[in-house]
Amino acid sequence: MQRRTKYERELLPRPLRVVGAVALLLVLLYGASWVVAKTGSMISQVLIPFLVGVLIAALLMPLQLLLNHRARFPRHGAAAVAVLGLLGIVGGTMYFAGQSIAQGIDGVRDSFSKILDQAETWLAEGPLGMDRSQLNDLFGQARGWLSENTSTLSSGALNATSSVGTILVGALLAFIVAFFVLAEGDRILSWLLLLVSEPTRTRLRETIRRSWVTLGSWARTQVIVSAADAILIGIGGWALDLPFLVPMIIITFLLCFIPLFGAFLSGAMFTIVALLFEGPVAALIMLAIIVVVQQLEGNVLQPLLMGRAVNLHPLAVLLGVTTGTYLVGLAGALLTVPILAAFNAGYAYWVGRDPFPGLASGGSALSDSPRTLAPARDSEKLPPRLGQVTPEWLEHDRQEVAASPPVAEAEGEDRDED
Repeated sequence: MQRRTKYERELLPRPLRVVGAVALLLVLLYGASWVVAKTGSMISQVLIPFLVGVLIAALLMPLQLLLNHRARFPRHGAAAVAVLGLLGIVGGTMYFAGQSIAQGIDGVRDSFSKILDQAETWLAEGPLGMDRSQLNDLFGQARGWLSENTSTLSSGALNATSSVGTILVGALLAFIVAFFVLAEGDRILSWLLLLVSEPTRTRLRETIRRSWVTLGSWARTQVIVSAADAILIGIGGWALDLPFLVPMIIITFLLCFIPLFGAFLSGAMFTIVALLFEGPVAALIMLAIIVVVQQLEGNVLQPLLMGRAVNLHPLAVLLGVTTGTYLVGLAGALLTVPILAAFNAGYAYWVGRDPFPGLASGGSALSDSPRTLAPARDSEKLPPRLGQVTPEWLEHDRQEVAASPPVAEAEGEDRDED
């Protein structure tokens, strides 16, 4: 029998070595995550405005192309018009909302006084039969607090209105980034690509083009969908004569940029306001309006406008939004989905599954619609029985989608045949 060497006898058993390797990998991953999180928190004051600026540029690119290509504006002039126009719209809207809140504070006091009267009557004369004198003392204190703090609430709303200028100054970096991306984005990208050599340069450029198509599609679609949600729900609130309608519409528009949670929060806000100021029947009507509007958004607007441009699984969206919120707060909730979608599109191209084959056929990442750049064939629907999806089935489905021509070419072939 062959004797083992001293080195072989000192080796740990294989199961222990595997456990040790896995533990070391987890420690390294945790350390890397900690470093990334700390670095991100240190540069978040610059990184977050930069990312927001890129998204603003993706949103405004159609206007930039219209002014530069069609109206013959110079690059920087077109970018200035687009950015300053958006800045004026945002600033004016926030100022108007703040004024609306400040002017409506006195109405809140009257409305809450009525609510307190109704609650006191129900508690005294309803099934609980509480003592009227005790209720008078309790609700008298509540009315006194409300009267004393009305001025504080009003001044707080006015301060919020006057701080719009400070908010705009804080967002100045994002708008500056958007301006230069609109005016000189091709130059900046080309300069960065010169830092790498061929063939990596071409492949990296094509990856960035696909990510840009996804970013632009997400930004424009999200603005349209959020505006539709806010306007339609706001019309329902107007029909029910709800207070603070303009600020709530603006808040709903902003909240709808947060996937999954934003729609729930905005719907809860309108429903609670309807319950407090108009009663349970109005709250139920408001809730029904919200459900109908959100179903219209999820089943009609988003698939129609976005198509396959943002191809993320709902579980990935949920985990991404939750993680982003945990790491950097509200900014993480807003930015996680577009970042994940852009990364997913670039990664798909990098591994050979081009999400926009129309770009390889001469399409433009700036002016062409994402729907015309995408493959003409959709992915197969999941088999009806659990367990039927295998790696082979998934790979075959991906190959079928990759082999199909872009939508623009497929439609062109259909017209030629006709």
